Amino acid sequence: MSYRPVFALAAVGLMTGTVGFLAAPGAEAVPVPQQRCAFNQVTITSDDAAAAIPGLSLTVNNGSVARRAIVQLSADVGVEPNAEVRVSYSVDGGPQQEDTFGPANLANHQEFYEARGVIAVIPLGPGTHSVTPYWRVSAGPGMSAVMDSRCATIESRTS
Repeated sequence: MSYRPVFALAAVGLMTGTVGFLAAPGAEAVPVPQQRCAFNQVTITSDDAAAAIPGLSLTVNNGSVARRAIVQLSADVGVEPNAEVRVSYSVDGGPQQEDTFGPANLANHQEFYEARGVIAVIPLGPGTHSVTPYWRVSAGPGMSAVMDSRCATIESRTS
């Protein structure tokens, strides 16, 4: 079996700016409840408690089987000097857990905004679950961080 034709199609698509993927008609890479993006600007300070990242709460249905869900979070983030943005996750409305499911450090200060990303692996039981990413600024008093374009996905297959 040769994968050359698929690679060639992808290469042509990359050159022309039109990449297509082979999938069943109407199929989505990630179902709608499992993907969220938001594009408004949000700010948090080190004086604030950890807060849900606006617009990024996700839902996944494991059916009758326990699974490990992969949560991917990416965002354009600006952070003040001597500060960092840390992430945590709340499962089914419970308390957020930091540094439990994956890296907690999302962003440190850079001269300009940068796209940042982290991945978490979260064990979930059977049934439908919600996962909400949270953020906070770790720094001295009054330091802030700004996030604008941001997306999150959760994948947990039942078959």
